Amino acid sequence: MRVLNIMLAEGLGGVETMALRYHEAMRAAGCEVMSLGPERGMLGQALVTRPVEFRPMSAHINHDPFAALTLRGVAQHFRPDLVLTHGNRATGIALLSLSGTASRTVQVVHNFRHKPQVARLRAVIAVSAPVADSVRRAHPDIPVFTVNNFAALDPHPVKAAPKGTPLLGTLGRLHVNKGLDVVLDAVALLVGEGVPLHLRLGGDGPLRGALEAQIAELGLQRHVTFCGWIGRTGEYLKELDLFLCPSRVEPFGLVVIESMAAGAPVIATDIDGPRQILKGGELGYLCAREDARAMADTIRSALSDWPGTLEKARIAHDYALSHFTLEAGERRLMAALRQIAEIKA
Repeated sequence: MRVLNIMLAEGLGGVETMALRYHEAMRAAGCEVMSLGPERGMLGQALVTRPVEFRPMSAHINHDPFAALTLRGVAQHFRPDLVLTHGNRATGIALLSLSGTASRTVQVVHNFRHKPQVARLRAVIAVSAPVADSVRRAHPDIPVFTVNNFAALDPHPVKAAPKGTPLLGTLGRLHVNKGLDVVLDAVALLVGEGVPLHLRLGGDGPLRGALEAQIAELGLQRHVTFCGWIGRTGEYLKELDLFLCPSRVEPFGLVVIESMAAGAPVIATDIDGPRQILKGGELGYLCAREDARAMADTIRSALSDWPGTLEKARIAHDYALSHFTLEAGERRLMAALRQIAEIKA
């Protein structure tokens, strides 16, 4: 099978990471794959030394006709069976008549912000069951395949209960959607109640200044550490006694499965992606979104029952390694692509 894989964002976040993982998974399965994207983006940086597998392509506006012409030239030479798009801009360009690829276009929908253009696709691949459900509700006539996200997991054994101050941590972009302000309010409640703990905030982003101001206002300077960009995710996560995912929005939650594999017990907000991954609380703790008191109470419960917390973590560890590795993702992805290839254009 020959596949074009397109991601036009220049960021280095979760969606961009998954576009690269799709490339690698399809290559590992024996597909001929060419990825298109900005040279400064995730695909460009990772594949710059493999020109047979990458072509630079940028789009300055949605439905950019010049980008569509670039795609047309690449498609005429490469002759893909399918065109996978990550993001609404890549999808819009692939669906333009100028590109000549509309009948072969399959969007990988990574979140709930899909557009009406989905109705013109050959099929949709959704990264989680909640995302798949949202697409089916909006576009009941479009074939939808669920391929849960996957990762190059860095497994570590579950730690023993802490003998000193418990170490809590988050990891992700410092953005309002990640709910880090709620975590800080929860930590302030626990510190005020005499619960010993220390919180690490992994990652960087536009909310850093506001979070620093909140820490100062709450008097948490001795209890919170900013760790900045984390290169080796598994090494960071394996040190944590509890991993916190306080997101307001999380269609899947890659960092949740990375934490499970790294042996860190997970507390997450009870929203779409984490709820699915944690099997409704069987593999970790769930608490109400936007509720610092609920987060604080859940942290307290986890800290006060280490046998139960670590048992959840051990089951979660095994589940992550059996369901969310690159190999497991490759199998799911290829099964979906083979079925999509058989759909009449």
